Amino acid sequence: MKQAPIPARLGYVRHGNGPERVLVLHDWLGDHRNYDAVLPYLDGSAFTYVFADLRGYGESIALTGACSVEEIAADCLALADRLGWPRFHLIGHSMTGMAVQRIAADAPARIQRAVAVCPVSAAGNRLDADAKAFFASTAENDDALRRLFRYVSGGLSARWADVKLQQNRSAVSAACRAGYLDMLVHTDFVDDVRGLDIELLVIVGDKDPGLDEAAMRRTFLAWHPRARLLVVPNCGHYPMQECPPCFATVVEAFLRGEGQGLLDPAQAKPKVQAAE
Repeated sequence: MKQAPIPARLGYVRHGNGPERVLVLHDWLGDHRNYDAVLPYLDGSAFTYVFADLRGYGESIALTGACSVEEIAADCLALADRLGWPRFHLIGHSMTGMAVQRIAADAPARIQRAVAVCPVSAAGNRLDADAKAFFASTAENDDALRRLFRYVSGGLSARWADVKLQQNRSAVSAACRAGYLDMLVHTDFVDDVRGLDIELLVIVGDKDPGLDEAAMRRTFLAWHPRARLLVVPNCGHYPMQECPPCFATVVEAFLRGEGQGLLDPAQAKPKVQAAE
């Protein structure tokens, strides 16, 4: 029998003091600061946001562990308990899109609404040997990491890549990088999430080369009967940094339950794509 993870006390940053509680998670390459550009556009009177750092990142950089999705879920649920949040909204980005599904599968009654941003799914990201070696090399090779940041953002500037590089090097522990990469490549818990009846918004950028609309339709929208998809134009893998006012607008509209309050970029009118 697999031993349950022992939760750690994750560090976090809080924003706002509203009655709606939102737990926000980051990607493999950055910490809670990924969301700094969004903060001025968030409604702190309606929402309380807690931007959590996973083990090995940011406010939790000294914490070590198994770097598994089960551990992430246990840590996040323990954090919600510490905060006194019996129910809450949940946002995950890229790597933690997978964690959104794990948390919702483990504690469905606690999740009000969930947002998965450019997410890796419960099926993992099956990188071949060369691709995995490249991703692994970004832990030490600055040029490789710069290339990765520019590639997933649709070719943003070298200065953008430098800023992202500096954030990564200051906020991500070397000890956790390989562990989380293995989690992304080898994890598969699809059977646990098929038919999971949570209200879920999936956001992707139209310039994200890997985690695109087609991938979302094969995974999140195929498995979750109440999933919706929003494709953000002229945007890559980091919509919270590439187009922060848009990101804040569509996320808060969804969390408020305004199902038709999501941006239609062609007409600037509300629209959302539902799963077929």
